[in-house]
Amino acid sequence: MKTITFKGYRFSQLTLGTVQLGMPYGISNSQGMPNDQDALDMLHMAAGAGITTFDTARQYGASEALLGRFLEGHMGKGLNMVSKFKIAPQEAGSLERAWKSVEASVRASIECLGISKLPVCLLHKGEEPMETVAGVLPEIISRLREQGLIDIGGVSVYEPVDVAFCLSEPLVEAVQVPVNIFDQRLVVSGALQRLAGARKLVFARSVFLQGLFFMDPGQISGNLKPAIPFLRQLHAFASEYHLDVAGMAFAYVRDLPGIDSVVIGAVTSAQLAENVRLLDAPEIPPALRDEFIKVFTAVPDEILTPGRWKI
Repeated sequence: MKTITFKGYRFSQLTLGTVQLGMPYGISNSQGMPNDQDALDMLHMAAGAGITTFDTARQYGASEALLGRFLEGHMGKGLNMVSKFKIAPQEAGSLERAWKSVEASVRASIECLGISKLPVCLLHKGEEPMETVAGVLPEIISRLREQGLIDIGGVSVYEPVDVAFCLSEPLVEAVQVPVNIFDQRLVVSGALQRLAGARKLVFARSVFLQGLFFMDPGQISGNLKPAIPFLRQLHAFASEYHLDVAGMAFAYVRDLPGIDSVVIGAVTSAQLAENVRLLDAPEIPPALRDEFIKVFTAVPDEILTPGRWKI
């Protein structure tokens, strides 16, 4: 598996997202969480396939504890944990209150994972404006590094407007962004290219839009109904170009300039094996990429942001 080296760490082109291993997650996930043994087997399988990078968070239920058990047999083998912390809006107005909360969260992550420090640690940003936390975040990242709790700090952005702060702040070295065929905002704005130019480590998430791409349009309800014509067009493109939806969606993000690693989760070993195979999915023809931009820039923001879904 391809890797990139950043700050002395080797990050695999595929990052295994582990939220599904710690809690039920995903609109098209009808199987729930795997049991502990199946989840551990998947983690070992991922490492055996060359995946060096695992994404988790304090908010992902049992995910960190499970990864800690997995790491017991893999210490010193070049596996990298990416975890996250929250800053509550009511704490963001006071550096010391925010720091106390973040320090406790990061130390809890390290203890759960059974490691000495986090290779990558990101602010798990929510809907609040970036300005809410921008005043305290650089100092918090600096303190986390000074205390030897993390090596690389950054932000898991909620929406593309958050990227401007990440580009302007040198202490934000890693950025996790939502990007997929429907979500053209970072591509059209040129933000991805600017992240690459600023030499940030960029993780792409939401490649399948939490499984929405695999839903039967006839089963879509609630405020997701405006997604139906776009889903039909997505499947029409796949048929016209003789591509499967998963391979098409993965290859689109994989080959975007500026993306270093693609974060994808799985709930079964078969899904994990399929995700690894997607690394070899055929490239998207340039004409089809142009079609994506023409058609899917019209997808409403409410569809692009799972936190706003009401189904």
